This record gives sequence, structure tokens and C-alpha cells, in this order.
Amino acid sequence: MYDTILIPTDGSDAATTAARYGLTLAERFDATVHVLSVVDPDRFVTDSVGDVDDLIRRQHERFERRARDAVDRVAGASAVPVETHVVEGRPVTVLAAAIDDYDADLVAMGTHGRSGVDRYLLGSLAERTLRTAHVPVLAVREDDAHGAAPTIATVLLATDGSEGTERAADHAVTVAAATGAHLHALTVGDDDGPAERVVARAREAGVDATAAVRSGRPHETILGYARNHGADLVVVGTHGRSGVERVLLGSVAERVLRTATRPVLVVGP
Repeated sequence: MYDTILIPTDGSDAATTAARYGLTLAERFDATVHVLSVVDPDRFVTDSVGDVDDLIRRQHERFERRARDAVDRVAGASAVPVETHVVEGRPVTVLAAAIDDYDADLVAMGTHGRSGVDRYLLGSLAERTLRTAHVPVLAVREDDAHGAAPTIATVLLATDGSEGTERAADHAVTVAAATGAHLHALTVGDDDGPAERVVARAREAGVDATAAVRSGRPHETILGYARNHGADLVVVGTHGRSGVERVLLGSVAERVLRTATRPVLVVGP
């Protein structure tokens, strides 16, 4: 499912943790990894006394060196083939182009980054990528940056049976199969059909799976279930059933992303 994984990094804790998850999945899927760091000229400070051109040159060299160090650290930790890229430009534009240029089918990125330098903030680069990327995005919060090698032993899928969450289910089942994880399929509401169908599909793929139905506010119920069952990865779709607690970026999925303490795999349409 994942042949090429793109890992944007600024060297921050969140980006480094996201890279670990991306590399773990790359090993499981034997995927090629592209590691990207962006030198953003909009960050250069030019309102000072003296030679502006020299100031810009020195800032460019410093930012480029920092970006090179960031991608090299990820590459040095990888057990799979890695290609590194340091590109100058606006991060949103560069990242969007990189997804197409490298034919990526997964992006693993942090939702927070170094303050003031190419920040990966939900509401900024990460949010724009989540809203516009045509490939799944594995989003990792800075809160999860603990330094240990990631283990994916339990995967939680939120599903309502809609087209969007059905696609998310494909990814959840495939990731669980590749990592040997137990899959929990959770529906918030009173219809156990969607979760049961996912469990049947998972078991056909050789994945241990559990169906669950819970009531409550969707994002709170999803996160509560994740905590109670020790989920290592939460999988959500960005579209849900129209008019019924839709799993939309900007609604349930966004609330999960903003408050989850574990990585969230967001699967778009």
C-alpha cells in the first residue's frame, strides 16, 4: 500500500518522532523514503543596518545547514533506502509539489515544529497539508515526542460506514496486517454494522480485530476509547455520513487531531 513515504522535517521533536513512525512503516512495507526540509526565505530578517545581501547570505547558509542536518539525522536512523532533499521556497508549495514529484503515497509529519523556523503547526503547514493532500497523512503531535522507537501494536479505526471511512478502513486493516497489530473498529452511535463489517474484512486479512459501538460526542468518545485500549495509532477518514456527526476535517477528524496524544492517520477522499 505504501511504496513511497515522504517525511518533511525541520529537526524538531515532533518532526523527528513523525520520522520514526514513517521509517517504521517504511520497513514494514519495504517503501522508499524521501526526507524533505525546506529553507523558507520568508523567514530571513532584512530590517537591519548593514549589508542586507550579506545578511541574507549568512541566514541562508545557516538555515540550509540546519535543514541539511535535519534530513541527515533522519537518513542516518533509517534501515530502508532514503533520498534526502533540501529545497528553498514556501513550505506549503514545496511540500505539495514534493508529494507529486516523488509520487508519495503517505506523508508522515509533525504537527508542531521549531518555534519561529519552518513551524509545523496544526493551523499552518500541517493543517494545509491535511486539507489539500491527495494522499494519507500521518500526523504526530509534539506531545508524543518521547525518543523511543515506535511500536504499533494496537490500531483504532473510527468508522461510520461512509465512503471516506471505508477508505480509512482499508488503510487501518493494511497497517494492522503489516505491523501485527490488533485492530479496534469503533462506531459512535447505535449502528454496529460498520464496525462489524470492518472486523470481518480484517479477519479475512489475518488481523485480530474487535468491533465496538459507543455513544457520546464523537471526538471525545474516539479519544477516550483510544486511551482506554492503549491505541498506538488512530485512523480517521475526512468524510463521513452526510448530516450525521460527519467525520470531516474541520469537525470530528480535526478535533481528534487537535487533542490526540497518539499519532493520527488521516485518510482523505
